[in-house]
Amino acid sequence: MTKEMILVYLVYIILNTINAFIITHKRLNKYLVPFKHTVKGEINSILGNVFTLNIIGFVVLLFTKNLYWYLSILIILTGIINSLLVVNGIFNLYFGSFFTKDSLEIFKNPTKEISKGLPQEIFKDLILYFRIILFTPFFVLLFILVSLGKSYLIDVFIPINNLTIILGISLFLILIVICYMDYERMYRNSLTIKAVKSVYSIQNLGIYPFYLSSLFRFSSIPNRIIKQKKKHKNELLTDYKEFNKNQKYYNNFINKKVYSNELSISNLSKDIKIDASSLANGQSLSGILAGKNLVLVQMESMNRFLLDIPLLKNHFPFIRTILEESVDFTELYTSVGVGVSSDAEITTLTGLFPTGYNSLYWSNYDLKKKLYTDCKDLTTLPKYFREHGYYTEAIHGDSKEFYNREHAYPEIMGFNHFHSLESFKDKKHHDYKGLIELYDYEYQKGKHHISPWASDYQLFDMVKTKLKNAKQPMFLYPITMMPHIPFEFYPDTNKPYMSTDYRIKEITKKYLRFSDYYDNIIKRIFLDENNNLETDSNTVYLFYGDHGCGIKNGDIAKLFENGMTAIEERRKLLQIVGFLYVPGDKTITKNGYSIKEGLIKGKQDLVRGQMDIHRTIIEMFGLKADKNAYFGSHLLSDEPTYVLDNKLQDVVMDNLFFSMRNPENTFPKSQKVNPRVFRYVRNYKVLNDILIEEEGIQKTLNEMINKN
Repeated sequence: MTKEMILVYLVYIILNTINAFIITHKRLNKYLVPFKHTVKGEINSILGNVFTLNIIGFVVLLFTKNLYWYLSILIILTGIINSLLVVNGIFNLYFGSFFTKDSLEIFKNPTKEISKGLPQEIFKDLILYFRIILFTPFFVLLFILVSLGKSYLIDVFIPINNLTIILGISLFLILIVICYMDYERMYRNSLTIKAVKSVYSIQNLGIYPFYLSSLFRFSSIPNRIIKQKKKHKNELLTDYKEFNKNQKYYNNFINKKVYSNELSISNLSKDIKIDASSLANGQSLSGILAGKNLVLVQMESMNRFLLDIPLLKNHFPFIRTILEESVDFTELYTSVGVGVSSDAEITTLTGLFPTGYNSLYWSNYDLKKKLYTDCKDLTTLPKYFREHGYYTEAIHGDSKEFYNREHAYPEIMGFNHFHSLESFKDKKHHDYKGLIELYDYEYQKGKHHISPWASDYQLFDMVKTKLKNAKQPMFLYPITMMPHIPFEFYPDTNKPYMSTDYRIKEITKKYLRFSDYYDNIIKRIFLDENNNLETDSNTVYLFYGDHGCGIKNGDIAKLFENGMTAIEERRKLLQIVGFLYVPGDKTITKNGYSIKEGLIKGKQDLVRGQMDIHRTIIEMFGLKADKNAYFGSHLLSDEPTYVLDNKLQDVVMDNLFFSMRNPENTFPKSQKVNPRVFRYVRNYKVLNDILIEEEGIQKTLNEMINKN
């Protein structure tokens, strides 16, 4: 071979291999949460990447042996490969994993409304975080092409025949298969949860062989390994019963104490007080809210740290007031996966974690036929409430197509009705911004909120109207739309960012500016625009954040005015706002607001999650679940539990935060993970994924339990 050919080939192989190394190491890719690196995995990954790049290089030789055209094609392919790595880095930032065919389902959502500002943020990340360095192989090869020139390269031919090329391809294919077999053996002994398969594969097999094998469906081997570990229904029933909390007595796996599906006053968390004369029926709290309306509010991107950071200590006057008459869940955490907001809905409404790698709402939905080819039959809160004569309705200010809610809500969740953007008859056209239609809502005299969605003020005005006109008990599920990353469409466009001595980035400033918006829209559900009381004493209000703000730029540590490790920041970003407000008949004045006195008050400082909301509603509203299994802990009890982040497989416990990907990565650093706890969390996750993925299995297991 010519020296030019050797130079081109070495640059192509070496620089693209270095790129693959960069994308799989946290020191070089700060948004990555890796598995524990091993020597065997590192070597296997490097070899897998090198062998795959060689196959690509040899295949190109089959088509041309002219060095100019060969180099030109390699430049194009390298540009595509480098772009794949950059896109994966961005995907990792927002979704915590590398993209796969399943995870790409989320892009079925219409995105033009939320895309405003995102390209700028992605461009900043590309430049300021030096992600552009991933295009080094492309630019170096391009430089070689320009330097040597077409006139020279066009006359250079690579002296190799097709038989040698085919033998080379065959050899590298054999070597890749060997790498794949080693990877398969490693995978069998790893965390065989599908949500983390892409990260494990890319780290231990190589990013290039992973995507190359995906094209030929060869990567289905790890999926078969997962399926092989699935059990017979009788074995699943044993596991189902073990994790089931819908039992008169069961043992908690953390402290090994006995708890019950009938919470008593004596088992309330220590700082929670209840007005026994108004609500309690003796010691039992089961069914104490039966017959009341429920407004279950999912708040967009609302992290707990907003209420805790010194910068905002004088903000949220109404929220801080209503919290004094509520149960404040100070340690509430999200458990979403790549389906983000829809995943929060799934866990809250079904009591099951999302898979973490796809969206249930889009899964098995045929866009051409406009129907589910496999519609999941799950137990859900709307279905339970309907059995008790409730009218159930979800309300959201976005398009009905977003997350396929127009079909998922009635067909999977069982709502009577879904009120989407298209159903807001009082929405007023304002203007177009490019392809985006903007709407105008006058939320206060002379004050207008302009956005591509129905305003959240409008959303809560509708909730109050529906409650006033109710002819039967109601379960309303309003989901707020704003602030949505990248935090555009703030109502008062002339208001500057709050002044601060912190050197924080613009996207963080945008998010913090929405603090008064959060306070005002939550106030709107209880008071009118003139602060007149409009709270319904026959209604229970439960608020929770969906998935947090997703700001991973290091600003959180600055806002807390102390140093913070990466894993500590991950915990803060999972922590969301949540509170339960059960108003009584008595009106009181507090901090200048007229509100109803709460019947259940206090703080829950034990870890809780969205799954626990599901269980608590079933028990406190006395919903007829029969012996159907459900999971989690009661929001108000003194029972310890955990929350699983289904993006990264991080686990939140009262005194410990750790990564399932690498259990040695803990916070506090001095704490170690009990192997028994790790197995419990992993085994439940495996069972959970079977329940939510396999059609009819939950129903079958519930029928088997109810027969016993």
